[in-house]
Amino acid sequence: MRGVWVVSDNAAGGDGIRVSVDDRGVARIVIHRPHRMNALDGAASRAIIEALDGWSARDDIRVVVIDGEGGSFSTGADVIDIAKVAGENAGGGLDPTQARGVISGGSDLARAIRGVRAPVVAVVDGPAVGIGASVAFASDLIYATERSYFLLAFINIGLMPDGGASMSVAAAVGRARANAMALLGEKLRAAEAFDAGLITEVVADRAALDARVNAVVDKLAGLSSSALRMTKAALDAHTMGDFDAALDRELDGQTALLQSPEFQAAMSAFAGTKN
Repeated sequence: MRGVWVVSDNAAGGDGIRVSVDDRGVARIVIHRPHRMNALDGAASRAIIEALDGWSARDDIRVVVIDGEGGSFSTGADVIDIAKVAGENAGGGLDPTQARGVISGGSDLARAIRGVRAPVVAVVDGPAVGIGASVAFASDLIYATERSYFLLAFINIGLMPDGGASMSVAAAVGRARANAMALLGEKLRAAEAFDAGLITEVVADRAALDARVNAVVDKLAGLSSSALRMTKAALDAHTMGDFDAALDRELDGQTALLQSPEFQAAMSAFAGTKN
């Protein structure tokens, strides 16, 4: 299967999520929603989860690549999608069931990434923000261009990190740097992220990124899949053992925060800019 569109909210423009698997067992997910800087709405997230869940059960999948086209990795959850759900209510906010439904998409997405037994490679060119950053951080290997940056922007709209970022970032960079990213919403440039141990490697530009990732994928595809899976599982046991607990804490916290006056005010301000 090569270049199959599994969701499209604008078929004429080719927007959506593309999945493919080549004859070596290299599986790819490409986010292509350029009009939203690859922000993920519910349909896009579900499509990614469905692909990952399917691949997690397949012994022939040797490596999974998650990429974003059009100059962005992903700018997070699509606020327009959330605003539409909130707009269905008389008060313009989310009820508890809606709030939990919205945030569970991010938790399920991160869980699906970690559920893949084969190595997962994130290919970051441009911004990785919010749940977009969480998707990258949930991956096993993260390669980025110099112009890329990572931003946990949740605090700026009255929310908290989700998608497992409250754990994955702290596990990689330590408490002090994680606090600066999560509590202050500080942007971390690719070079800084590499120096902090948050990502695997930084390269000059998109062409160099593609070349480097292709080389890594070629190497992984040629190694013992059993050894890779067992090594990944062993590393996860030491570094990601509390991942599910972190997702549960985030889910409870975000469910409450999505109903808060601060977030409702942020949604109202956003809606005002669209009128």
